Amino acid sequence: MRILYKYMPFRLSFFDDPLLRLTPPSDLNDPFDSKPTQAGIDKKLKFFFDDQGEYENADPTSEGVRSAYERGLKGGLDQFGIISLTEDPYNLLMWSHYAAEHKGLVVSIACDSSTFEYHDKFTERCGVSKTKPARVRYSNMRPGYQMPDSAIYEYFEHNFYTHFATTKGNDWIYEKEYRYLLRLTEADVAVVDVGLESWVNNQGPDICITHLRSNTYKVEASSAEKRDLLPWVLAIAQGRKEISNVMLFKRLKKNAITGIYFGSRVSEDAILQARESSGKNTLFGYSVSFHKSIVSQDRFEINFERLD
Repeated sequence: MRILYKYMPFRLSFFDDPLLRLTPPSDLNDPFDSKPTQAGIDKKLKFFFDDQGEYENADPTSEGVRSAYERGLKGGLDQFGIISLTEDPYNLLMWSHYAAEHKGLVVSIACDSSTFEYHDKFTERCGVSKTKPARVRYSNMRPGYQMPDSAIYEYFEHNFYTHFATTKGNDWIYEKEYRYLLRLTEADVAVVDVGLESWVNNQGPDICITHLRSNTYKVEASSAEKRDLLPWVLAIAQGRKEISNVMLFKRLKKNAITGIYFGSRVSEDAILQARESSGKNTLFGYSVSFHKSIVSQDRFEINFERLD
């Protein structure tokens, strides 16, 4: 079992409910990330429509088939969300960028196929899904130009999408990233902005809605057996413009969290509150260790001191 780390700002709510965001490609901070290139798409199109010769004598509507397949290749990864982790909890750039300038924290997570609970019946069978974190590779060339044969000469798009979702530019190599890649329908929880308050009141007993702040609400199924309803409820509400700014999350299972590392700028009061909240939450278990980041007086580095 591999231990990986998640950098995040300090949010007391995490200790009440340990959620990690499923980030779709459109919301990633790198505009190149998980975006199929035309070069890669053209190689896939050539294999399907030219090399195979299946459409050589097809009727004129075959061009519509080709265009539809091309659109599918461009947008297929939009059905998935990424949970980014790293093997390095000491990186100063990530502490500054992703952990709120050392005012945040790092969570250590035991990563395998049981880190999260999966309820979408297609997840285990989906060749694109990564229920164990996949290592990101780094390159100076955008994926597609140096695409492996396995991503081209296959009758599905599993390796094609994996190639684009797990290749990033060399500038990101310091992150030493690993990724879960999961269907967005796997979300356990959504956080949404509600435009019409009547939408909140009209939800039945199968959907649980919690007010967070202003017009922002936390939405989830009322039971494990009802979780497949959540994507449908959200899709309908978005279509009717009743909700917006939808963010989707996976909930860590019990004992998945092995340690919490607070940044050097996190106050003692905040640490105390976090530990008190986690102590009341069975998802954290009894084996979670707590640490505080200590700034070195001699070197540009940090160390961790275990808290009693």
